[in-house]
Amino acid sequence: MEPRHSQNDFGNPEAEYRAATESAAVFDVSDRTQLQMSGADRHSFFHGFCTNDIKGLKSGTGCEAFLCNVKGRLLGHVFVFAGEESLVLESVPGQSDALTSHLNKYCLVEDVQLVDRTGTLTEFLVSGPKAAQLLTDAGLDVTTLEPWQHVKLAAQAGAGECEFHVKRVDLFGASAFLISADGAQGDALWERLTKAGIAPAGTSVFESLRIEATFPNYGIDLSDENLAQEAARTERAISFQKGCYLGQEPIARLNAMGHVNKALASFVIDAAETPPVGTVLLNPKKEDKEAGRATSVAWSWSAGKPIGMGMVRSLFLEPGTELPFVSEPRTTATIR
Repeated sequence: MEPRHSQNDFGNPEAEYRAATESAAVFDVSDRTQLQMSGADRHSFFHGFCTNDIKGLKSGTGCEAFLCNVKGRLLGHVFVFAGEESLVLESVPGQSDALTSHLNKYCLVEDVQLVDRTGTLTEFLVSGPKAAQLLTDAGLDVTTLEPWQHVKLAAQAGAGECEFHVKRVDLFGASAFLISADGAQGDALWERLTKAGIAPAGTSVFESLRIEATFPNYGIDLSDENLAQEAARTERAISFQKGCYLGQEPIARLNAMGHVNKALASFVIDAAETPPVGTVLLNPKKEDKEAGRATSVAWSWSAGKPIGMGMVRSLFLEPGTELPFVSEPRTTATIR
């Protein structure tokens, strides 16, 4: 559903950033793609279409995974959460049609039902070093949740009791929890969280944290032109021990080769203002050649400068590498 508490900032983005990095902040991410997969064959079916081990997921646990085509190129980037009766698949906004179409194309005789719940749920992301403590103060005890564990909790919301699905995902390096509920409970949940001392934060801070963590947005930083390993999330999202899946052969072959020619990276930009998306990074030895291109940019309050993220040639991925950045005036980008 459309976020009701999402805006560029809430009046002081630097304070919002400080809350997210020193305490906890809440972001309205209700437009994230939310798919529910049920049926007796759900684990084995989805196991065959993504890069991580779905058969090994126990109820109450989750993982990160890619969906690929037969050539090992990316069709989607998802979080998967296993429950007693269903799998919940989450992704960035706008991916429900593409993911549903791709999976339904192969669902022929399996006992699998896929339902798009994107328009029915409210979802907030609470992130920061004090996130667990403040959520517990708000009546949602998440102190026992480890990364990729999730639980359903009941708590008072407005005039009645509501069930919340809380998933620990640690997107930005600190503790982070996705909290989803029926869409009608959104305003009451937002009020509950902010009254507990969790600072509301906007998209400018979310983008800054996302880029600092080199966390990609499929459709912006990644596309079907990219190989799975180019996302630089191999250890988190790809299992090389699981059985066969669509795209496995080229992914395994590339792993045996040991490297990709380019990969996603973040960089600090030595400039006073944030440059536009698409700005080019150059080969420092051959400035007529591209070394990369910025796919996401934002301001970093920790660096006091703009930061960017994009695909960068493997020759230049060493942290501290300085690359000419084609802006006006010409400046430098330093790989983080």
